[in-house]
Amino acid sequence: MPATPAPRPADPASPSQKPPSVRVAIGLLAALAALLLLYAALTFFGRDGVVQALTTAGLDRSAAEQFVLVNLTSSLVLGATYAVSAVAVERGRSWGRWTGLLAAAVLAVLMLSSMLTAGGVSPISLLQLVLAVSAAASLMARPTRDWLASSTG
Repeated sequence: MPATPAPRPADPASPSQKPPSVRVAIGLLAALAALLLLYAALTFFGRDGVVQALTTAGLDRSAAEQFVLVNLTSSLVLGATYAVSAVAVERGRSWGRWTGLLAAAVLAVLMLSSMLTAGGVSPISLLQLVLAVSAAASLMARPTRDWLASSTG
């Protein structure tokens, strides 16, 4: 019986083989998309309770409703942006990298400003900040840039 040749590993420089930084970036972008879209859905379905809690905390009703609407809209837009960016990077589109970097910068600024104005850090805002910075670092990594530059897109 003839011996079967041992499988050779794929060339890491080939466009079809994603470097670890690309896989990490895609995972982080997808995780941020899921987290933000889930937050938007929970805010939407529980908006009456959130408005009630904010009015109990001292905001007037119209300010509380506006606060909920702004948080809902920003979470929905950023979540959709992260989802589109994850799919684009997965498909080797270099514009997905720039979209993800922009979304990470916006989310980081939002989280930092909310931490400073609220006077504290919530676990969710800290998680979002860490994921956004990590996604940006993975998207800016040289292997990610090189792989996207060599991809057809």
